[in-house]
Amino acid sequence: MENVDADSLSGLLKLILDFGGRAQIAELAKSLHLTLDELYHVLSTAEGLGAVKVSGGSVALTRRGLELLRMSFGDLHHMVKLRAEELL
Repeated sequence: MENVDADSLSGLLKLILDFGGRAQIAELAKSLHLTLDELYHVLSTAEGLGAVKVSGGSVALTRRGLELLRMSFGDLHHMVKLRAEELL
């Protein structure tokens, strides 16, 4: 499993918010300049934290995702690190 950092997670959540809270996965990958494989790791982490809901080819920001966007960067970094450790 590839490590996901807090910057990547925060960037994804902010972009989904910019798209109105829901976006197509392919459009996110293009906007973030990531391959679908690279985006998959970030989406998987975000979904594991309850920040997004992935359905088919789209992803929606959840209430938890909005809460994560309001967190300090240090707290978000800590949560992402804990999630990565759980997946090992």
